[in-house]
Amino acid sequence: MKDEITSRNFKTKLDTELIKKSQRCTVRECDEVKAGDFEAYVDELDKSYDVSLQLEKGAVINSTCECKSNLSFCQHKIALLAFIAKGMKPAAKVTVSKKIDPVNHAIEQADPEKIKEWVLKTLKKNKDLSIAFMNEFSNKSENYTPAEIIALTHDAVKAVIGKRRKAEVVEVKKIIDLWTELHKPILVRYFAEPANENYFIQIHAVIDTVVEYKYRILTNSKRFESYFKQVLTQTEEVISNIRDDETWNKCLTYFSKEFFLDGYGGIRREYTNIFVHIFNTTSAQRRSKIAGIIEKIYQSRKDERVEDSKELLQLLLHMVVVNKNFPEYKDTFRPIRHAIVYNIMLIDALIELGELNTAETYCTQQMGENTNSNYDLDYIARLKQIYTQTKDDKKLVGVLSRELLYRPNFDNYTFVVANIQPDVQFKKWRNQVLANARQLAGFHKNAADFSLALRNLEGDFKGLLAYLDETADYDSIVVYTKPLILYSSEAFMKRLITKIDSDRDNRLNMDNPAKLEEILERIYQIAASKYGVENLMLLVKEREKVYRTWANLFVKYVGKKSSAS
Repeated sequence: MKDEITSRNFKTKLDTELIKKSQRCTVRECDEVKAGDFEAYVDELDKSYDVSLQLEKGAVINSTCECKSNLSFCQHKIALLAFIAKGMKPAAKVTVSKKIDPVNHAIEQADPEKIKEWVLKTLKKNKDLSIAFMNEFSNKSENYTPAEIIALTHDAVKAVIGKRRKAEVVEVKKIIDLWTELHKPILVRYFAEPANENYFIQIHAVIDTVVEYKYRILTNSKRFESYFKQVLTQTEEVISNIRDDETWNKCLTYFSKEFFLDGYGGIRREYTNIFVHIFNTTSAQRRSKIAGIIEKIYQSRKDERVEDSKELLQLLLHMVVVNKNFPEYKDTFRPIRHAIVYNIMLIDALIELGELNTAETYCTQQMGENTNSNYDLDYIARLKQIYTQTKDDKKLVGVLSRELLYRPNFDNYTFVVANIQPDVQFKKWRNQVLANARQLAGFHKNAADFSLALRNLEGDFKGLLAYLDETADYDSIVVYTKPLILYSSEAFMKRLITKIDSDRDNRLNMDNPAKLEEILERIYQIAASKYGVENLMLLVKEREKVYRTWANLFVKYVGKKSSAS
């Protein structure tokens, strides 16, 4: 691609000043973690940044840096790319005479007892080396107990940062390097035999401890998160690739039994996320089995862990709705207070299934428990759907009456008016609906149009004129121009030429002026038929002369027509 950055063209593609800045940076500890993936520390003055580049055939396809630059390719990334490019250049062919490695030579010449003494002294001074040494030469890397795995993982952290909770970027890299070696035999065994319960217990101890440190240690490095994601991603891939259904089911069941945290409670979301990721990529048949595993765990713990189980219930509902096997589990679900997304999904599924009475009960139950009536609107929308299907006009009038207090709709209003007796309560409700519509008129066109339509329905032209203000759009005004001229042409023209333009009309004037002019022309033709073109233009021109740039869009439009003639 023309815009790609490569190890050959970056000096011509990128900004010269950034290139100069990158030359003042120092790259150290550059690792090629796998083919084409490079990670390194890049130092600039007294700061160090964790930088990674992913190359494919010399072109950068992905990159990250811990600096807070808004640039897509900062000087630290450039420094690493330059470092890699330099290393990728073919080395000159030189003839080198064979040399004896001085360290190797020294070891061969030294007294074995002195070497042993020196190693012991060095390992005591360097705890991280001591842990790496034990992991390399200890015979007990096959059968660690969970307690031993937790202790080893803790010791690796202590060896690098002691009891501190804050770790520098370089220190985090050392911790991850130690963890990688410590955990490697445990992960390898589990990935080779994921249905082995003992191996699951070991990897569970690894994941639990890594998660703990991910949240405990304060650092700018992202390596804890990267390591954690790597372990989980590999685990998901291993389980997803199991062909035997019984083995696959057993592996997932192990994780499901550890959904619930001990102590203060809570859910291990890293494990539920494994289920979600596998669910999203597997067959409908296996999706059903995943739902069955989750439902089984939910039923076994719902009484003991009431609040935590609700999280599983919400996950289960999402899965069975997506997999279209909600009818099989419909009796499992109940509404959860304040979980509106879950509740609406449940009610929609019940309506689709034809369980209208249950859906109605759940709607009214949740509305009754809500302390803020704004949260009733989604339930009201479902009740409208239910009562429309059942043709229950009496109940439909009731829910529409509530909805109109928040969402003005003229068709719904006329339906309510046609089905109730006008009394004192009706008048109070009508005034509240209109007052709320006026509050919303400046923000919502339908609310402004509702206000005009209501005044027109009631034949209140004085009130209708009063609403020709900054909330009324010209495409709404044109609807009532004729009746208002008949009511009082003088009052209408005065209101029309002195009104402030609505924000919506101002936006329309910028986005689609031709459409606005078409609307204004319609108002102009109706007004001209009453006043005559000449009188109308004189009236408007006087207004434009006084207010100049403050004149509204209608006045300016008529003035433009006058100048053109």
